[in-house]
Amino acid sequence: MRFFSIFSVFAIGAVMFISSATAGDMKMNESTDISVTGRVVDPACYIKAGMKGADHRVCAQACAKAGQAFGILDETNGVLYQVLATGMMKDPNEGLMDHAEEIVTVEGKLFEKDGMKGIVPTKVKKGS
Repeated sequence: MRFFSIFSVFAIGAVMFISSATAGDMKMNESTDISVTGRVVDPACYIKAGMKGADHRVCAQACAKAGQAFGILDETNGVLYQVLATGMMKDPNEGLMDHAEEIVTVEGKLFEKDGMKGIVPTKVKKGS
């Protein structure tokens, strides 16, 4: 019985710690509105092997289904924007899966940190 009591205390403590870490107010960095035209890419394959385009579409979709967030590659200036989710526990690829390796125009919020760029899409339109 004593083991059960000690275990219960630790379990309750763990739940409280996890809840406070995930349910608390997340302080967001400043963002700006942006419109970016670029290719929806799998950033892992693009960065490691330069893979992009129609021949890579099925692979990019499979990686996204496995949990890899897409990126938006602005091919005119070589900037890769990491796609960010609209909130905690949300799918960052929502609205982009059907556009894998296609050119889209994405409107959203731009976040920048330590040289990295991320975009939270609010609107996605196929083509330029």
